[in-house]
Amino acid sequence: MLGRNKNDLTNEIKIVQIINKDINMNFGLEKCARICLKRGRVQSKMHIGKTFENDIKDLDPRKAYKYLGIEENFDLQHKNEKEKLKKEYLRRLRLILGTELSAQNKIQAIGSLAVPVLRYSFGNVNLYQEELQKLDRKTRKLLTIHGQHHSNSEVDRLYVPRKQGGRDVMQLEAAHEGEFTKLRGQLPRSLDE
Repeated sequence: MLGRNKNDLTNEIKIVQIINKDINMNFGLEKCARICLKRGRVQSKMHIGKTFENDIKDLDPRKAYKYLGIEENFDLQHKNEKEKLKKEYLRRLRLILGTELSAQNKIQAIGSLAVPVLRYSFGNVNLYQEELQKLDRKTRKLLTIHGQHHSNSEVDRLYVPRKQGGRDVMQLEAAHEGEFTKLRGQLPRSLDE
């Protein structure tokens, strides 16, 4: 849950409690944690009596929680997360290239199984252009090693759509720019200017 302040957070927890009782559903409170921050600093804990709110444990400021596979907390460890994401992307890429799929199916699998590992993180983890270029080079190198791209072939042809005579590989830099374009489109005008 996210709240602007401790009172908002308490009110949201009460709403969840009401819904919980109305639909007679048990939430996995052992998976839940809360932390109250003010200007980047952890606020003191306040527990009053036995309430639903007190069933939710406090998140240790030195620990993180996992949301859609990415560890997050008020101080996201970008360097650690970047390394994890890069390793997972390359692991998936190697697995796909090691299969006996046709070349077209391998390229589609890369776009649907390997690239999304990085794509989701583009708004959260600071991946710089140089790092994305390095990953693109590593991708091309692995494609060459696995016989999907000749070392003397035109690099730009890899990223051209198949209908136009290319291989239709998703370029990580272009995917990154596309995600930020989408994010900018979702921001209210007052924040965008």
